[in-house]
Amino acid sequence: MTYQSRGNLGLIVISLIAGVALTLAVQTMSPLGKTALAADAVDLSPPKSWTIADLNAMELDALPDIDWMPVESGTHRNSGSVLFEGENSVSLWDAGPAKLLFDKPVTYDEFVLVLKGELILSDNDGNSATYKKGDMFVVPKGFEGAWEMTEEYREFIVINAVTCNAE
Repeated sequence: MTYQSRGNLGLIVISLIAGVALTLAVQTMSPLGKTALAADAVDLSPPKSWTIADLNAMELDALPDIDWMPVESGTHRNSGSVLFEGENSVSLWDAGPAKLLFDKPVTYDEFVLVLKGELILSDNDGNSATYKKGDMFVVPKGFEGAWEMTEEYREFIVINAVTCNAE
């Protein structure tokens, strides 16, 4: 990896997953039966489990064409579905081949599990990494660069919804 050592990345991924698990556990134990945002009732039964095959088989909602960041090449088509919304948001997102440009620093950390396709993530200093099905990584707050999906692409995403929605 060019952004940081594999050991540090492993610690970041483990910390992020542990944080999501802790948040979900706290939310499902709430005496009020509400999400962390106290907006909706929460099903207090054990959380649902997903496999990569389950996530790839899910139908996603069509989203408006990509207009929140520059598309240097390829399609503007994308779709997504929110699987869980609380302090953290867990979503699926997919798109066709395209190269997107983070022309402003990312304002939140984003955990990504690649479910389908290939992604080349490049920073503005010329460093890059390629991710394929089953690979996990974190796009750190402040990242600027290119996000290139070389083929049909799908990802599982975990972000802090509070930080993301504050934009």
